[in-house]
Amino acid sequence: MTRLAALTRKRGFTLIELMVVIAIIALLIALLLPAVMQARETARKTRCRFNLKQIGLAMSNYESSCARFPIPVYASLWNGNAGYSGILTTTVWSLAILPQLDHANTFELYNQNLSAFDPENATAGQVVVNDYLCPSTPRSSNTISYTNSLAIGSYSQTLPLTLTNAGAIDYISTNAVQDVFIRYLTQNERANAVGLEGWAFGGNSVSGSANLTLNGGSVADITDGTSHTIMIGELAGRNALYYTGNRRQTSSFPLDDAGWQSVWSGGAWVDPLNGEWSVTGRNRDGSGAFGPCTINCSNARSSTPAATSGLDSSGNPEQWGAGLYAFHTGGAHVLLCDGSVRFLNSDIDNFTLVGLISRHGGEVVGNF
Repeated sequence: MTRLAALTRKRGFTLIELMVVIAIIALLIALLLPAVMQARETARKTRCRFNLKQIGLAMSNYESSCARFPIPVYASLWNGNAGYSGILTTTVWSLAILPQLDHANTFELYNQNLSAFDPENATAGQVVVNDYLCPSTPRSSNTISYTNSLAIGSYSQTLPLTLTNAGAIDYISTNAVQDVFIRYLTQNERANAVGLEGWAFGGNSVSGSANLTLNGGSVADITDGTSHTIMIGELAGRNALYYTGNRRQTSSFPLDDAGWQSVWSGGAWVDPLNGEWSVTGRNRDGSGAFGPCTINCSNARSSTPAATSGLDSSGNPEQWGAGLYAFHTGGAHVLLCDGSVRFLNSDIDNFTLVGLISRHGGEVVGNF
């Protein structure tokens, strides 16, 4: 080999040098990956906030047209065989504001003279409304399917209530604070406490009986102030049940919490149960029927009859909701009645949260 060839021969990497390069690359990935993941979650969180802003704008436009916000939920029941499984009609706030969300075609497709569970309304209910989906929520599909056979025997219902591939929703109306939660917070000092009403409340009426009296829903009814009253909050991940970020599996459907959640949580925007929510809180691990944690401990919209046996003054375990739930770190978004969106920390003082849910309780709400 000539001297010139020896000098110009290319020198390769040694094994040690290669290992150092790989280590540096791995270190850079370890440093950058959390930042990338955080940036992605920030974008998802921003989109979720934007969704609620759009819902707030739709609510405001509805109120401008109708001189009141939409009824959170209403079901007309038949004391006989008319209607699908004895249900004549159903409506819910997330259906009522579709025209204001540029989904007028879906609204027109829905037959207002029938219920959400009537097969004729299946196509309308299967429309996915992106403004109702928080991108932080883990899901394999933007639709959900469930059959509620537990409804048989309620009022005059004779058939299971089924929704197939219905558009999912991560937001729910905040309607009330249960009396049991107030007694819990006051350590029973207010033993005769009654529940507090939220921005509006819906209900049912049975054919042949008096019509439902509207409860709240106008700006004049919100005497605590529209900027201090929650209207819509995150309750993400339904109809699955989550405790502190972990999905629970049912082992004894429908008797356990996960089984009950799978049919009673109103996880479709067309489901009237999405307009019915009262807070009682949960234990810090998400379990129980009431407790100190109201944000991000459980996404249960209701509780099992067994869990509330002997405790339920309302006579309806459907009214025992855990609180708010989101897949954001540290809290959940809420929409206030003035159209603004706030992020509530998971460690918010519960008396503050109660005051924000109540529309005319006269509570003094500080910074939140």
